[in-house]
Order: sequence, then C-alpha cells, then structure tokens
Amino acid sequence: MKRLKTLRRVTVVAAMGLLIAMPNNVFSQSETINPEVTRQKVLDNGGSGRYAAIVVHEKSLQAFAVYRPRNIKYAVRREGPLPVLIWCNGACSDSSSSYERMLNEMASHGYVVVGLGAFEMQDSERDDGTASEKKVQDAINWLVKQEKLSTSDYYHAINVKNIALAGHSCGGAQAIGYCGNSRVSTLLIMNAGMGSMSMGGASPQSLEKLHTPILYMTGGTGDVAYENAKVDYGKVKKPVVWADLSDAGHGGTYYNQYGGEFGKVAIKWMDWHMKGYKQNARFFLKPDKTGISSKWTFKNRNFTAADKKYEEPYKDIETSVDTVFDRIAMDADFDFGADISSLTLETRQSKKFYDKAGTNQTPTAILQQQGVNSVRLRVLVSPKNSNHNTPYVKTLATMANKYGMSIMLDLRYSDWLGDNTKPEAWKKYDMTKVLTAVKNHTTSVINTIKKVAKVRWVQIGNEIDHGLLLEDGRDTTNLVSIINTANDAVKAISPNTRTLIHVCECEDIGLLTNYFDALLAAGAQFDAIGLSVHVKTSTLNPDELTDLVAQNVKTLHERYDKPVLIVETGYYNDRALEANQWLCDFMVKLMGAGGAGLYYWEPELADEYDLGAWNPISRKPSLVMDAFLGARHKEPVADGINCLAKDDNDKSETVYYTADGIRSSRPQRGVNIIRRRSGTYKVISGK
Repeated sequence: MKRLKTLRRVTVVAAMGLLIAMPNNVFSQSETINPEVTRQKVLDNGGSGRYAAIVVHEKSLQAFAVYRPRNIKYAVRREGPLPVLIWCNGACSDSSSSYERMLNEMASHGYVVVGLGAFEMQDSERDDGTASEKKVQDAINWLVKQEKLSTSDYYHAINVKNIALAGHSCGGAQAIGYCGNSRVSTLLIMNAGMGSMSMGGASPQSLEKLHTPILYMTGGTGDVAYENAKVDYGKVKKPVVWADLSDAGHGGTYYNQYGGEFGKVAIKWMDWHMKGYKQNARFFLKPDKTGISSKWTFKNRNFTAADKKYEEPYKDIETSVDTVFDRIAMDADFDFGADISSLTLETRQSKKFYDKAGTNQTPTAILQQQGVNSVRLRVLVSPKNSNHNTPYVKTLATMANKYGMSIMLDLRYSDWLGDNTKPEAWKKYDMTKVLTAVKNHTTSVINTIKKVAKVRWVQIGNEIDHGLLLEDGRDTTNLVSIINTANDAVKAISPNTRTLIHVCECEDIGLLTNYFDALLAAGAQFDAIGLSVHVKTSTLNPDELTDLVAQNVKTLHERYDKPVLIVETGYYNDRALEANQWLCDFMVKLMGAGGAGLYYWEPELADEYDLGAWNPISRKPSLVMDAFLGARHKEPVADGINCLAKDDNDKSETVYYTADGIRSSRPQRGVNIIRRRSGTYKVISGK
C-alpha cells in the first residue's frame, strides 16, 4: 500500500512544482501520455467503459501493442493499481489487430492489455509473422520493470501480481503454456483447447499446472476448437466455466464493436476474478444472461459453496436506525450530492431502477427520495461520441431540475474523460485563442444549462493538480489566466453561480495549502475548493482517512474563507452496511468541520463498478444511500452473546460487534470478535 501513497505524493508534488517554479524534471509524472509512447490510435471512440482507451506503441516494447486507459492515473485513483491482461493471437501470429476492438474495450473498463505483435496503425500495415510463446514472458518482464520505473506511465499503476493470460485458437494454447506462472490470476481461453494435442508451447499436461480459475469460450459445434474445449472442461481440476455462443463459429465476435458478445462475457469474467466483483458470479453460475445473447450456454465445475453465495452481500438485513443529523435542517447549508454523469449510459442499456418499496421509477426520482439535493455532471468539449457533450448533459440537468435538484457542472475543457489535455479543435491555438475558446465554451454551456436547471456550482477543470489545458496550462501564469477567463464567463451569465477548483489530493495539508497559496498569490479568482476522497487508493483505513480529510477541510475553509466540498467519493458496494455507517460518520465530520457538501461518485453504477451505491440484484438503492437522509443503520445481535464460550475449531465467517453489542461491518477499538456457525455465536476475543 505504501507504493500507492508514493504515487499520490509524486503526482501532487509535480503540481506544486508547477506553481512554485521547481525544476522541470519534477514534471516527469504528469497526467499526460509519456514521451515513451511514439504512436497511438483511438478505436470505437475510446470504448464504452469509464476510462477512454487508446492503443499505443511503446519505445521499450517494440514487438507488442499496448491497450490502456489514456489517462492511467485517473483510472488508478478510482480503481487502485490496474489488473493486466496479456493477449496471444490466433495462428500464434504477431499481430493483435484482429482482436483490437475487444482489447481496447477491456482497457476502457480499467485494464492494461498487452497484445503480442507490434503496434499497427492499420491492419494492412505489414504482413503478419509468428510470435513465439516466449513473448508472453517478455511481456511479463516488461510489465514488472515498468511498474518499478519512476518515469513510466505504469509506475505503481499496474498490479503485476494480477495478470490474466488470454488468447484465441493457437494463442489460447500459448496462454495455457504459461498457466503455472505465479503472477497469473486467471485464464481466458477463446475458441481454443488442448484436447489431446500439443501446440503453442502447451500440451494437455500443461493444464496440470493450472492454479487459477479458467474460462473457455467457444462458438458452437461449428467451432473447430469446440471438442478440445469440451475435453479440457471435463479434465480441469480448478474452477472452470465453459461459455458457448452457438452461432459464433471459430472466429468469435472480435471484429464487432467493443468485441461484441465475446467482449462482454470476457469483461464480466475479468471483473469477477481480477477486481473482486462477486456479483458477477451470478452471471456465470446461475447463469444470468441479462444484457447478452440468449444463444449463450454456460456450464461450470469445481466452484465451492462460498463461490455460489454471490447474492449474500446484497440480501436485505434487519437493522435498527439512528438519526445522526437533521436532514431537513441541513438542506440549505450542505449539498447532499451525487455525480450521475453516466446515468444515461445505464438507461440506454434498458437497466431498471426501483425505489425502496420496489416501484420502478426514474433514478433521479429515487435519488431525490433518498435525500440527494444536487447532482454533478461532467461536460466534455467535443467527445468522440455523444456521451458527456452539452446536449447529453442538458438532458440530465432537465431531469434533475424536475425533482428540485441543483447542478454542479464539471467542465473538463477536454475531449477525453479524466484528461486535462487541450481539445482536438484547440490543439494549434496560442494562449490568446485558447482563452477565447475557454470563454466561448464556458458561455455556451452555462447559457444552455441555466435555461433548464439551477446551476449552483461550476468546476473549472477536473482534478487540476497538474494544471489545465495541457501543456499550456501547466505554466502558473497561463493556468491562472484560464481559471480567471472561465470564472469571468460564468459570472457574466450567472453572478450567483459559484466557481470551484478541484484537486485530487485530500490528505496532505502542506501540499494543499502550498497549491492554493500559490494560485491565489498569482491572482486566481474562484469561489470554492473541491477535493476527491478515494478510499480504495488511500494508505489510511477509511475512518483514519475521513478524520484527516475533515481536519483538512476545516483548515482550508478557515485559511481561505471559501466553501470546501468533497466532490468525489465512494465506498465498496458489496459492504452496504459498512458503507452506510462510514458515509454517515463522514458527513457528520464534514458538517462539524464547516464543509459545504459531499458528492458520491456514480452511485447508480452497480454492475461494472464496485464503489457504486445500488444493489445489482434488486436494482434498489443500497443502504449507503440512506446516509443522505441522516439514517445510520446498525444490526442488533442475539441476546446473551457475551456469555458464549470461545471455540478455536470454529472456521465460519468472522463478524464484529461493538462493546455494547451492536454489529459492525469492520473491526474497531473495543469490539467483540465473533464467529458464527449454524446460527450460533462464539466469542473469540472481547473488549
């Protein structure tokens, strides 16, 4: 975990260097793409995931193509170090271009994918050759080196102990050949199987080295690998799923947008086994074919009873409730907010949302019932698709206004999610033209949205620790000019709307005060400060983190006499009770510190993000959302619990109770730690 903290500190020190004129070499860990990337391309508008993806050629990895989020560090702040997939091609070829749409889609969901074969701008760029299975080890060696190299984009940003091996046809055999590698956490074998044959450096005996779950994907009886996959499926001694799409054939669906059906199923598997999305077990083991073709069939072997308890984290539990703050009284003084920028992407997939009573309603109506009084909406300049442009945001703002919610506009001044680089249309602009473009864009967006909703806040950029409109806005003078131009444009149209500067740092008060001191000394004009609080990537435990952040909010508020808000945060969706308790406690601390609000990041996401706040099974808001009403849940325990005896042979789950007998979702000082078996409670240690 210390490595993550190092990443955060290097990141922010670079921003401080910008503002206090430290040497240029401080900037090696910028948010932009490293100069080691010499060529790049965009596929399927960056993919359908939360992190716009690109395909790149790395100087130090000549014989491979890398598929990755464009801004890796933006993804890392939300995901933690990214899992890795190494892809081997059909015919054991040295080109991944036939699979690039699927691999790019994987990257957009928060993965780094290394494909055997050199980068190609176009499929016809060169004749394909053969890639030795030894290239798999070369890829692993490069990844391990990059993770430790401070000048690399992948420095502390990838998890080299969480690698998937995958491949098509002969490439599937190449992946199987390395299945014994200790860094490998799962295999995805597509239109492939060993059966009784040997190829690609693998044989049937290779599967005896398998130590991870494995997924076979085939294309029906017309797939030449169908029978081999069937044989392997029957032999494998580790958890195994066989997913068959009856009409896909040996070619799968790799050429389709986002990799088609094979892409959807592969990402579900990866999210389950590489990111811990336990609810995805339902997809494979039930199976739940929502969102995929009805022509899929699934079989599974060797999964434990625990694996099949995929609904346990999402079952309703009996709780009692304490009211920890007066929600109505706080309505005017505190923004109970949610970033719902991806909501339209969810509804386009025909996903249903239900309120606590089980009534199908619009998500915005449900959020309003849950106490949300403001929504945060990101706006891109000219995105490659229709997502997050001004008309997209206008639709969401109109829906929110219907339920009395105010708006925080997150103006990114970029075409890419999580990016602070200049929009494509502004690339050749000098600073004079950049400032004109900033003024015109800001004016246009505010004019459009204020006609349909109350714009309470406008963020000038997103997590601008490094600057804005890079590279121009990395210079302090330019950055302040951009901020002031945007601020003036907002005030000219809507004088009561407040502008906000948002940084990702939240823990180090020295870095924060240096940053804002420098901005203000240079003449920056803005009304408020926004912080990101990412539980997943902090070295502190959640309670320590919120204690520290609340103290920092108090310091910033008093030092600058400006409102301070948490504009991005979230907690683990499969720990609903724990999340509710954590969020209630955090809000109370913020209110005591003079904080002006908190925005939960994408609570509506349940299936493909583990820090949302929606139950993926019932499609109802989870207990965490009750925190916005001031309702803190607790789970009572059985009478006489403290009289039970210790039993060292009890191997069932560990649960936690406070000293006064209230169940808690996490260990804390002064608790009884209990193990429960068959409805009984046994004390392991007391207060």
